[in-house]
Amino acid sequence: MKDILIGIGLSVLIILFLEIFKNLNKKLLATLTLSGIAFIYIGFTWADLHSLVLAIAGVAGFLLLAYYGYTKDYRFIVWGLVLHGIWDIVYPYFGIGVPVGYDLFCITVDFILAIYFYKRLHGSNQELLT
Repeated sequence: MKDILIGIGLSVLIILFLEIFKNLNKKLLATLTLSGIAFIYIGFTWADLHSLVLAIAGVAGFLLLAYYGYTKDYRFIVWGLVLHGIWDIVYPYFGIGVPVGYDLFCITVDFILAIYFYKRLHGSNQELLT
């Protein structure tokens, strides 16, 4: 439960930051968020080749979603965040190195930010956000 509460707290802080600085490019920040969170698993899996290969494959997939989300349709970013939350749940069954509780923390942040970026980017003038 503590992991989920920390995830909620961090998500609220991120959203407050993004709302205070309204002129920041939300689409770019969503892209960078999805790209950055994918690389965290590289640090967790450095010592195990099998897990590292899985993490690199995940990074490649999330980078593609981030790229297409930024260049084509923001919904790729939103789906990327949701899929990363699912990745957080599934990954420990196939790889090693993830700290206990990280899955709950990360899925909380991923899903909350996916909802935030969807609501913030959906229906808004994309020209103003790029």
